[in-house]
Amino acid sequence: MGYRYNSDEMRQAVEAVIDKLEKNVELKEHYLSGLQHVYRVDGQYLLILRYSKNKDGHYYFSVPTEFLNNLNIKHLVLICEGADHVIVLPSSQINDLLEDVEPGPKGWTLDVYDKDGWEMKVAKTENKVLYIDNYVNDYDLIFSRSTALAGKTALLLICKDKPGVLRDIAGMVAKHGGNITFTQQFIVDKGVDEGMSSLYIEVEQVKDIDDLVAALEKMNVTQGITLHAPMERIFGSRVIIIGGGAQVAQVAMGAISEADRHNLRGERISVDTIPLVGEDNLADAVEAVQRLHRAQILVLAGSIMGGRISEEVQKLHDAGMPVISLNMAGSVPDYADLVVTDPIQAGTFAVMHVAKTAVFDIERVRGKKF
Repeated sequence: MGYRYNSDEMRQAVEAVIDKLEKNVELKEHYLSGLQHVYRVDGQYLLILRYSKNKDGHYYFSVPTEFLNNLNIKHLVLICEGADHVIVLPSSQINDLLEDVEPGPKGWTLDVYDKDGWEMKVAKTENKVLYIDNYVNDYDLIFSRSTALAGKTALLLICKDKPGVLRDIAGMVAKHGGNITFTQQFIVDKGVDEGMSSLYIEVEQVKDIDDLVAALEKMNVTQGITLHAPMERIFGSRVIIIGGGAQVAQVAMGAISEADRHNLRGERISVDTIPLVGEDNLADAVEAVQRLHRAQILVLAGSIMGGRISEEVQKLHDAGMPVISLNMAGSVPDYADLVVTDPIQAGTFAVMHVAKTAVFDIERVRGKKF
């Protein structure tokens, strides 16, 4: 492809940064609307490199409109004149900074400067300032993502509704060295794709995702393909809450408040709820939890549960799914891993067990009542 360099200093700085990155990840030049210095990392997600010289203590970087909310772009790497001062930013931080600012004809200009600590804002605005000291030369942000997402990519395909589509798609993924780790398919019942088959797949170990997409686009059963981050990077681990409406609402309050605290620190934890009554309805819902993708823990919230519900809780326990129960009448508390009287605390415990940035472990308090 051959990217442009405005000066020898820019070339030297960019090549030095690329050399540093390529000691830990594989970079491949990627075409994105004619933009310069866009690279695919380890055949999966994208990063964009930008360079600026020092202009009276400020560094100015152009960001194109294509950047905003593009889920494939995970990092913006800003080179402040030399390779010894590089700011590695997650795209989510940039999106938050740009979303309320009207772009110019070519996008936005970021103003980076040192004011008792490195800061960044959109040039000629004062509405938001991002403090970026922690991102200076933070290459580990890229390296850790590459390790965590090694080989993981999601594709959404709009296909013809006919027999054999899933077989043909899976065969093409296999030809490119990929392994499908999750799939979901349904017939679209509204919108421009009504009547078509929506096929979402998460794959790993694909040798080159661009080559796979090109091959899939040539198949006569596919009508459209888009790349996405895996669901674990978007909605993350799931906390499931089932039971009576009033109790479910209180458990959800505790879970959502705690999840917010961890998600602000970079995790992804989502909370799913369903208020139900009746033994069979509740038992069927508990049984279905083990079929929910990324479900990590179940909280049962109600005044009385037992019978078939307890039997399904035991099956979940045997499958390795932890269950928290409110302190209620019936036999369910005897089968749960943990019994909690306060519904808000029950929701908090559930999220803390799932969170990587918390120290609570349900295994250490199994069988206890709070």
